[in-house]
Amino acid sequence: MKRAHPAFYFRATLLSTLVLSLFGCFENNRNTNKLCENHPNICAKLNNKDGQCRHERTDLIWKRYKAQEKPSDLNMFDELLITKKYAKCMEMVAQIETTTLKSKKQLRTEALFHSFDAIEALEKKLKSSYQPSIIYYRWAQGDREALEQFLKLEETDFLNSSELQLGLASYYADKDKEHTIQLLLKSLTFYDGRKGRTLEKTIPEVIKTLATLNHGLGKRDQAYLWALIGENLGLPVAKEAQLNRLYPMTNQKRKKIAYIAKKITNAIEDGEFNKKMVPRFKNKENTKLKK
Repeated sequence: MKRAHPAFYFRATLLSTLVLSLFGCFENNRNTNKLCENHPNICAKLNNKDGQCRHERTDLIWKRYKAQEKPSDLNMFDELLITKKYAKCMEMVAQIETTTLKSKKQLRTEALFHSFDAIEALEKKLKSSYQPSIIYYRWAQGDREALEQFLKLEETDFLNSSELQLGLASYYADKDKEHTIQLLLKSLTFYDGRKGRTLEKTIPEVIKTLATLNHGLGKRDQAYLWALIGENLGLPVAKEAQLNRLYPMTNQKRKKIAYIAKKITNAIEDGEFNKKMVPRFKNKENTKLKK
């Protein structure tokens, strides 16, 4: 989920932005070309001098360079993730019949198969890694041994990140919903307010899951609270009229929950969320939610 941006900008500002962007692209391409000249092995077997998947290819080249210059499991893992992103792009490109030379189509096909080989090689190298994020990745890919390793880390500081707590919550989602909710709340406490993937991907998933789980447990006030928080953060939720029908309550209570939702939303955005901010609603209606 991205923060809201103004819909329009002054023409001068837009022109300035475009000029800076074009200059930045020129500089980036020039540096990348120079890198490939100095380290041809890094750029080998990619669809070089091809407009397709240019951004993914550039990112991959620099991730490879970083992993080569500063060898570590985490740098290798970054290389793996961007290689998969590049391969996904090249898969789509490979399906497009090029109207240019057949050699370009052959280049793209070879680059695609090369990326598959690279992914397999990187995954093999990382199979023995003890980095939590890599263990989680292996589990997500179906490695049962990795799941056992990951669960052993539950009560440790090694999983102190929004993403890893969300991953842990996904394991318990159909086993212990109350425990899952606590893990999701804990996930929010690790968000530091910075823009990026955590804000765009992880936080929205946590909010939506909290609303869904509380609804499923018959906790209407909590479900309504997280639905409002999601709305405040710009997530796609039911419209106000639908929420009012789904969660009937007095106007006084509705205003009270809306006030709490706003405070929690601000705390999440500022990276200052604390589980104690979430009230324990004790009304009898919570146990009477109609499915």
